[in-house]
Amino acid sequence: MPRNWDETLKNWAETINATDEARGNGAREAIQQAIRSAPKLAQKGIDVFVTGSYRNNTNTRADSDIDVAVVLRDVAFYEFPADGSVTREMLGIPDSDYSFDAFRDDVGAALRARFGAGNVTAGNKAYDVRASGDRLEADVAVFLRHRRYSGKRTTTGAWECFEGVEMRPRNAPGERIINWPDQHYKRGVAKNDATNRRFKRMVRIFKHLRVDMAEQGDAEQKSAAGQVRAFVLECLVHNAPDACFNLEEGGYRKDTEAVLGWLLRATQHGATGPRLMEVSGMKPLFHGPAQRTPQQAYAFLKAGWGRIFGAKELPR
Repeated sequence: MPRNWDETLKNWAETINATDEARGNGAREAIQQAIRSAPKLAQKGIDVFVTGSYRNNTNTRADSDIDVAVVLRDVAFYEFPADGSVTREMLGIPDSDYSFDAFRDDVGAALRARFGAGNVTAGNKAYDVRASGDRLEADVAVFLRHRRYSGKRTTTGAWECFEGVEMRPRNAPGERIINWPDQHYKRGVAKNDATNRRFKRMVRIFKHLRVDMAEQGDAEQKSAAGQVRAFVLECLVHNAPDACFNLEEGGYRKDTEAVLGWLLRATQHGATGPRLMEVSGMKPLFHGPAQRTPQQAYAFLKAGWGRIFGAKELPR
């Protein structure tokens, strides 16, 4: 029997249930307590907060784990203008004797002390903390603050600076992974407000579509679903104009068609794909070592269009 896509999209748009939300909060609280009770970390300025889809309220039932950031406020990584207009020496920033690697190791020790060594696995980018009955599995990523100086002055005369977080992977210590969780969160909320809460629902639809294609799609759909991550889907939807949302009362089929259509045109060869931005607005979506490409996005969007709309002609 053909699938009722109107009902499917409505179901996909919904958020997770209260039980999953409570287990997510339980994971954050347990990790925060582990950090606070560690003797080596007790006197340091540390923020522990949920990030990713749980913080941004774009999570689905397929998101079986929660992302938790542990950020040391006392030390920072810096990014200065290439023209030398602002330098570390100019700002009088002292060197620190507490390194990122030392902080990450201390966080790992705190997690093992709290949850048991057998329940904590160190990965290249995060510690995996196994789930228990009252909390979800957690990926615990360790960061220092990141401060990006633009080389411009603010209205007060101070050097303009943007704050994010930064880590270095274990297997590639020279690589800089810089995230902007606060900017991502605020711009996501603003987009959701501007679209009558349709933005985050559409992100969930795209994430469910990816899982559906991977599990039940044809060979092309399975391949395309495996080339994009959930984060990329959230960023793609954020780039779609507000006019693509709220096209029908009580349903999502027209919205889905409009968002898919706009993004297909934006990511096709020779189009604006390379200028699409991450939700944070702080860096391009397709850039550098992340190895994301407009071609991968286009393949997913094209396969997703076929999954929902069948033989209907692709937008041009």
